Amino acid sequence: MLKKTIAILLLFSICSFAQTIDSLKRISYGSFKQKKVQKYINYFTKSEKGKAFFSATYPRMGKYEKNIKEIFLKYQIPDEIIYVSMLESGFNQNALSKAGALGLWQFMPSSARIFGLRVDDWVDERKDIDKSTEAAAKYFRSLMRKFNSWELAFAGYNSGDLTVKRAIKKYNSNDFWYLSNKTFPKQTKEYVPQIIALMIISQDLSKYGFGELKLQAPLKTKKVMVDESTSLEYLSKLIDLDNKILKELNPSLLKGITPPDTEYAVNIPLSKIKTLYAKLNRNNKRIVGEYLIKKGDTISKIAIKFNISIEEIYKLNNLHDSKIIAGKKLLIYLNSQNTLKDGKYFTHIVKRGESLYKISKEYEIKVKDLKEWNNLSNSKIIVGQKLRVRLANE
Repeated sequence: MLKKTIAILLLFSICSFAQTIDSLKRISYGSFKQKKVQKYINYFTKSEKGKAFFSATYPRMGKYEKNIKEIFLKYQIPDEIIYVSMLESGFNQNALSKAGALGLWQFMPSSARIFGLRVDDWVDERKDIDKSTEAAAKYFRSLMRKFNSWELAFAGYNSGDLTVKRAIKKYNSNDFWYLSNKTFPKQTKEYVPQIIALMIISQDLSKYGFGELKLQAPLKTKKVMVDESTSLEYLSKLIDLDNKILKELNPSLLKGITPPDTEYAVNIPLSKIKTLYAKLNRNNKRIVGEYLIKKGDTISKIAIKFNISIEEIYKLNNLHDSKIIAGKKLLIYLNSQNTLKDGKYFTHIVKRGESLYKISKEYEIKVKDLKEWNNLSNSKIIVGQKLRVRLANE
């Protein structure tokens, strides 16, 4: 009985929001609202720039629509609010404004944190589709409770709820279109009719000349909790997936690694879930940490110190050359699988095109030492051969 009551209340709440959205799209001919909305219907359907924007962004909605609407349902937000994201970012989760707003919903760092998003050196959840949408849903629900008007909620989302509160108090009105004639920043005045125009056009694509547009296929991923300091490169190898794809699915992980202080949910393609669960072994996971560069350090010295390869340091830190600065930090693997018995040697696996001379230059050592450590009588080496390497002064 309780579940039934909750379901009825939820349905009633959603329906009342939906009625508000329907009234939002009902426009009296000749009214100020009609003129403003029609201006942007014409812009998106007749101007070259407007048509290009709509044609490019509407199909992208398909990638995120399912995720967004499921979250909206949870927070009793109408489906049509998705067009705010269309206007804000063009459904680009990496969209960055000049002011510093980021992601599908264009949150500033401060407002993102208010609504529960993590924004720091390791993670920027404004780029996370699900988490940023949840934050946006919370924000819209808060705005609707304050203003009980979608036009004013949109205005608040664009210019801040204090701007809207002051306008309502000063002019003793909660009619956005009346207030738009009296106050509000220019951007906000134009922002609200643009959203309504996008809603109206999207209701009938054929009518407005976009009948051939098709939504892109939805993302087919699932969030999987993994340990702290887990690199996407490690996960991509486990599931035999291009690391570039995994990074694209997890843009909020700024360093390609889960944060070092907590378990974290990573987006994994549905087709790879079983493989991941079968292979994910916490005992052989490579832990990533930070190393403070000291005076006199070189990439090769650090590689040998932690028994990892120079290539891994380059990849982890997106380095293009060997220049490093004392006092800065480098990401390194803390539990290398290359450790030898005495801990002083590092295993280098010979790659195509390498010679003893080239390897000696890479690690800043002498060829004769390489030969001695590996009992080599000449300079011949083969691809895949394992060579012992250590610093000359260790």
